[in-house]
Amino acid sequence: MMHSSARVSAPRAFGLLAVGLTLSGCGRLDDVTNLTSPAVAQGIFVGLDLPEGVDISGSDLLQYSAACSVFLAYIADPAELADSPVEGASIDFKSRENGNFPLSEEAPGKYLVTAENGLVYKPGDEAVITTTVDGSDARMKVQTTDAPDVDIPETLHPEEGFTVDLSGQGYDNVLVAVYDVGRSKLTYENLPVDILETYTYTHADGVETLEVPGTEAFMRQGNYVVGVAGMRSADPTTFEGVSQTLSGFMAGQFTLGFVVVKD
Repeated sequence: MMHSSARVSAPRAFGLLAVGLTLSGCGRLDDVTNLTSPAVAQGIFVGLDLPEGVDISGSDLLQYSAACSVFLAYIADPAELADSPVEGASIDFKSRENGNFPLSEEAPGKYLVTAENGLVYKPGDEAVITTTVDGSDARMKVQTTDAPDVDIPETLHPEEGFTVDLSGQGYDNVLVAVYDVGRSKLTYENLPVDILETYTYTHADGVETLEVPGTEAFMRQGNYVVGVAGMRSADPTTFEGVSQTLSGFMAGQFTLGFVVVKD
């Protein structure tokens, strides 16, 4: 839990919520005066459906086998949208399959736990994030979902992209990561990297397709691993101790495909 030692720092280039609410076009600026809590949390929990016989130990892909990231901010004055990241918090991840894991702070207001810490992702599990904000308990939960059915091309030309289409499967957003096996490098991903991006991502309205840019993902010949996850949102009315309007929590599992890029 987050104790009294947690710090709410002064606003920085992290001036995300004022910017995020303005740019997102989601029509949520009018909602901020109705916040039931000045605390805002954004969480994403992802896993990986590994094909039998595939070993990713020691590679950058290991983090995708199970990872939960949480961004925590505190809006001290909703009228002015004076937001700031909450630093030094103690945040716990709990589920039936995992028991309890603490999240470590990776950057101001950003907390993370991954498979490298022993975390696992199982479809049908319930992931729960708990902390304490300004003396009040906070809790968010999300149901983990299965990996999607998706067509991933077996071959592409250099700099050729493709469209991920998860239409009709009931997902709320799409997550893609591309890994260059020869260079042991992630060449593309649309995983949100800060609370602004995560807010926009978790509040998207039924995104079912994504264009994977070949000029970024498949720049040269070689072998690539492509992961595609369909993400589902938690019911925000179940959130406790955080703003149900501005907070979000999503979960999804990657399906893997193998692509050969050649002329």
